[in-house]
Amino acid sequence: MIDKKQWQAEQAQFNDTSRYNDIMDTPRHVSHAHLPMTGRDRAGQFAPFAALTGYHELLGKIAQRYANKKYPTGAEEQVIFDFFHQLPADGDVPLKLTYFNGENGYYDHYQGTLDHVNWAQQVAYFVDGPRIPLRNIRSVTRKEDNHGKGQRD
Repeated sequence: MIDKKQWQAEQAQFNDTSRYNDIMDTPRHVSHAHLPMTGRDRAGQFAPFAALTGYHELLGKIAQRYANKKYPTGAEEQVIFDFFHQLPADGDVPLKLTYFNGENGYYDHYQGTLDHVNWAQQVAYFVDGPRIPLRNIRSVTRKEDNHGKGQRD
């Protein structure tokens, strides 16, 4: 809420046009060297600012999707990384895992055959197409292993 004193100060500052009396009736300058700019070109000058329209809403939606994610501790992360390091380098390993799906914002279960791990990107690639970031994996076991080896809670 604006108080009366502040309102009066703003009125005096922004409504006093007496400083501009000498130029108030001066005609608008029209260049003889340049063609007038079209309205479309004039609007185009401000297009870079419009590029950020909706950016905050997009960030809000992504943050909402990731609200359900439980971020692993360093030790939990290391268990998953060690599990993948112990797998054969040629891939073709059937796995069962639980991972955070960034598309829907929930944990999903997946069973499939590991093709390879890109250690630079820290992403597991599977034969039937999905790519799952290692940091999104909550638990993983070999498909034929039902004893929970390599699993974390």
